[in-house]
Amino acid sequence: MEKIKLLPTLCDDSTCTGCGACVGSCAHGALSLQSNSEGYYRQVVDADRCVACLLCEKRCPVLNPPVRFNEADMRTFAAWNRDEAVRKDSSSGGVFSALASEILSQGGCVVGAAYNEDMVVSHKLIDSVSDLPRLRLSKYAQSYMGEVLPEMRRRLEEGRTVLFTGTPCQVAGIRNLFGKRFKNLICADLICHGVPSPKLLAKYRTWISGKFGEVKTINFRDKQKGWYDNLRVVYTANGESHVMRGKNDAYWVAYSHDECLMESCYKCKFQGFPRCSDITLADFWRIGHSVPFGHKDEIEKGISLIVVNNPDCMSLIEAANSNLCIEERTIAEAIRGNLSGVQSHYRPASRSEFYRKVDEQSASELFEKTIRPTGRERLIKLFREYFPFWLIKGIRLNKQK
Repeated sequence: MEKIKLLPTLCDDSTCTGCGACVGSCAHGALSLQSNSEGYYRQVVDADRCVACLLCEKRCPVLNPPVRFNEADMRTFAAWNRDEAVRKDSSSGGVFSALASEILSQGGCVVGAAYNEDMVVSHKLIDSVSDLPRLRLSKYAQSYMGEVLPEMRRRLEEGRTVLFTGTPCQVAGIRNLFGKRFKNLICADLICHGVPSPKLLAKYRTWISGKFGEVKTINFRDKQKGWYDNLRVVYTANGESHVMRGKNDAYWVAYSHDECLMESCYKCKFQGFPRCSDITLADFWRIGHSVPFGHKDEIEKGISLIVVNNPDCMSLIEAANSNLCIEERTIAEAIRGNLSGVQSHYRPASRSEFYRKVDEQSASELFEKTIRPTGRERLIKLFREYFPFWLIKGIRLNKQK
């Protein structure tokens, strides 16, 4: 009698994060990441190639959550890059660039999310400081992990230090895939609000390109009005830049309403502290609101949060210290401004219909009519988009202790 092959039982669409750990674990090429109906990357099993070793199940961080570090060893810092140009080109304080530069100067590699020519977001490996700007800035779409994993493995096997940065679920997958074997892997995750679909970003880009010309990149966190009041700015193929005001900012409105997030984001298994990541990076929102902060003039330029979960990685922070201004704070203060670090966002009822409309509606109907800001949001957007920077800064600084 022919033996029945036992195929792996992996996550369904409601729990899969698309981290790629299962794909990276398969030596037989039986798994791949493919887009589902909403455009999110999901694992697909090729039954003909599968040998039923079930290693993919063991590497899945949803089915087998990685071990977290000890709470007693955590340390929390506010920090910003001393290089004003780097800081200006970063979403918050430019700490990632300082840590990445240190790793690269030691002959290591850095892995992070980058746009390709078609503005598809995927994780890339770099080993040169000249490529570092590609990995800066928040991308606000799920990143494809299918191609970078073999390259990471090769570099780790060569003994090179690899700094991986990504969302908490991506880091959990990397930790399960490589963490036990390779001591030269450093993982930095983000305090994550959740991720929209690559399909939604592609539709938005097509719509905006029809208005301004071919869009090559988007800065979702431009700081020309300050760190708190960041704007969305698109850059076209001819080098022009356009601020996304009013209806043109619909992508961000959908994101802030939480209706375009991945299903697993509403019940994230990788929040809370401490984490399985060595380091957690974020914006240090609300710094100085409850505990005095002696650097008020630095706030509107961007302040980063660093949570060191693994005490062994304090050596990296210390090595990068010459490029950083850094001050120790408390995790309680950090969480007050970053609740996404400890709790998932509520799943709105509109989530069930949102991606159906993405498929059925034209881009103009979706972004100009369906996605609409509330009255309060309209007032806030007017404040952010049209009030002069000096007035905004004065109001912000008045709240600081």
